[in-house]
Amino acid sequence: MTDSAVIVGAGVIGLATAYRLARDGLAVTVVDAASEGAAGTSVHNAGWIVPIMSAPVPAPGMLGKAVRWMVRRDSPLYVRPSPRPDHVRFMLRMLRHCNPEDFAHGAEALTSLNERTLALFDEYEEDGVRFEHHRTGQLLVFTSRRTMEEYRAATAPMERIGHSAVPLSGDELRDLEPALGKQVLTGLRCPRERHVDPVSLIRGLEDRCRGLGVRFLRDSRVAAVRSRGRAVDSVLAGGEEVEGDLFVLAAGAHTGSLARLAGHPLPVRPGKGYGFDDTSGSVTLRHSVYLGEAKVAVTPLSDRLRLAGTMEFGSFDGAVDPHRLRGIARSARTYLPGLPSAVQPHGWTGLRPMTPDGLPVVGPLPGKDNVLVATGHSMLGVTLAPVTADLVSAHIAGGRRSTGTAHTAAPFSPRRFT
Repeated sequence: MTDSAVIVGAGVIGLATAYRLARDGLAVTVVDAASEGAAGTSVHNAGWIVPIMSAPVPAPGMLGKAVRWMVRRDSPLYVRPSPRPDHVRFMLRMLRHCNPEDFAHGAEALTSLNERTLALFDEYEEDGVRFEHHRTGQLLVFTSRRTMEEYRAATAPMERIGHSAVPLSGDELRDLEPALGKQVLTGLRCPRERHVDPVSLIRGLEDRCRGLGVRFLRDSRVAAVRSRGRAVDSVLAGGEEVEGDLFVLAAGAHTGSLARLAGHPLPVRPGKGYGFDDTSGSVTLRHSVYLGEAKVAVTPLSDRLRLAGTMEFGSFDGAVDPHRLRGIARSARTYLPGLPSAVQPHGWTGLRPMTPDGLPVVGPLPGKDNVLVATGHSMLGVTLAPVTADLVSAHIAGGRRSTGTAHTAAPFSPRRFT
């Protein structure tokens, strides 16, 4: 019997899992290294719920783009030179997955995982989780018709689960969003996609967890994992021995080192994203907008416009590179000319948990009978948080629920890295 669970990590994946297990009737403790109110990757993101954009990061052609962009510190993809052996090994493994077969396999797995995404967010609201939630759809906009066709082909598999991408002309896009500039020639309208304020989502999940009796231990970094044979008895966090029947490692980019403490390291590395909030009110949008060639996400929230983008490998801290922030702002003005040019953005970063094949890691940790892993969601943490929690819950229940079937869960198993 599993009566208690310890969740390591209070980001969106950890909180979604804590919420689900508490609703299942378990006594849940959440352990997190950050202090109360500290901001992390789960609030430093675009806040998108976008099954239509669920695809692995390693993709055909990624190597060529990375080489071309290496000379630009403000490019959408940047691999920072690093002599660290673990960084080199990770990048080589990722490059091996940049082929059509692996990409198609990963996209199909993510499509299946997203079948209940929207319904699960609706259930959040029905159960009293309070957060800023927009159902206005998404626009993918482009300055090149060829790029639009590439994205149209990439989003086609999602039609199977009801997420479509409708081609529009530049004028049709400007009818929907007058703030778009004349350089936008074409795009795709995705009516079912949504967005949230990620700050409010984290707050809402934590409040609901507390209402369900979840205990939180903040400012408590896990220093040791106490095992007896194939079972973990406790974790030492913040000087306290935290016991449980089940342990879930959901600490984002730090989960790989946590798994090492538990006896089985996982190849989870940080991919640094950047962003900033514009409160000037100079640009008004109704939809979330993806600026295709620039790879910038623009999110209209109740009190600000959020811009996020870039992927930087080889960085292991939260330091902000102003070149990358300026790159986001400069490229965004190509599509949204009304954005102020004189304002120097004060931004933030988020360390996204990346895996070599671009797929999440969800399931039992090899060698341990009572440890599960839930990480590696790259830029899809918000989108996949509820269904990830469902997979964890289904595993505990013995896989009897439809979302926890072996077919759905198998591509995300940690065993693929043994």
